[in-house]
Amino acid sequence: MTKITMIGAGNLASHLSIALKCAGHEIVQVYSRTEKSADLLASQLNCPYTIDKNSIAQSDIALIAVKDDAIEEVEKYIDFPKAHTSGTKDLECLTTNTSGVFYPLQTFTKSSEIEFKNIPICIESNDPLLNKLLIDLGNSISDKVYAINSQQRRQLHIAAVIACNFSNHMYRFSEEICTAYSIPFEILHPLILETANKIQSISPSKAQTGPAQRGDDLTIQKHISLLENNSELQEIYKTLSDSIKKYS
Repeated sequence: MTKITMIGAGNLASHLSIALKCAGHEIVQVYSRTEKSADLLASQLNCPYTIDKNSIAQSDIALIAVKDDAIEEVEKYIDFPKAHTSGTKDLECLTTNTSGVFYPLQTFTKSSEIEFKNIPICIESNDPLLNKLLIDLGNSISDKVYAINSQQRRQLHIAAVIACNFSNHMYRFSEEICTAYSIPFEILHPLILETANKIQSISPSKAQTGPAQRGDDLTIQKHISLLENNSELQEIYKTLSDSIKKYS
């Protein structure tokens, strides 16, 4: 059992701390800037909380799950082993010789249930003992633990934003089109799921379909014309179609 101080009480901190507790670890304290969020998570974990950086409780490790811009502000108050959970911040943003990274590669929403066993966890550390502790923590909640350095993690985060956040933004545009014409968005769910499932067995470059991949310029021009009342989406459609044609 590892004793853990959870720094943060947002989406990631909530899911991660609950998963760690369920795996048999002890969350000794939750720290958050706001009392409401700290109290809510601490009550779920049955542990104390603080909103005072000077009162952060010592433990085997502090997991810093706050927004990137706040990491360096809070980490200087932690003088025991610590690891941040950021996809973009270098290991060196933590200022001690017992620092690490514990980065779960997933999108988190408090209201959505998460199965951590399937979530990749990326580990990095400047200390061999801490590295082992982080690997053990990762293995206790996930079947997919990877050694990923800071340079790799930065590029991985870019890839993740494109694959997840950008794709979801496209879903939003699709939903707006469906809503405008009284079409239930759920009619697209099987198509979206099949696209995601397909790339688990074949490369995205081989899975690409659609008018741009086929070189169907008449359909592309028709679609662009139908989007005349939405110049932003019209431009996005044209740019992505041109890019797909380039690589087809």
